[in-house]
Amino acid sequence: MLTGKHLEAYLAHALLGRKLPQRERIGPRSGPLRKGPLRDEGYKDWIRTLACCACGVEGRSEAAHTGMDGGMSMKASDYSCVPLCSDCHTKAPAAFHRVGKREFERSKALSFAALAARLQRDWNRKSA
Repeated sequence: MLTGKHLEAYLAHALLGRKLPQRERIGPRSGPLRKGPLRDEGYKDWIRTLACCACGVEGRSEAAHTGMDGGMSMKASDYSCVPLCSDCHTKAPAAFHRVGKREFERSKALSFAALAARLQRDWNRKSA
């Protein structure tokens, strides 16, 4: 049974042949500030300029989120990013997202936590 917004949308489509216009948000978002992991597009852009930390290939790095502070369909903080080429990040059979964090770190002799901390220190020095 359709009620409320769903009924209105159905009737608009069935009778008028179109969707209802989207409600426009008036003014800034009310309520508390956004909660969740920190975001920094400049930092991720810088990470993408670095060589892949797993295989060393240059010019193809992606900012791979490696932290544990995400969850609930939310990526971890941008400050947990490390540079991984697309093969090491997602495409190759032994890629980070295919084998998991623990196995990837073990096979490549990496510590994402230590690497992310070093990269963040370098970024802070560079940005200062």
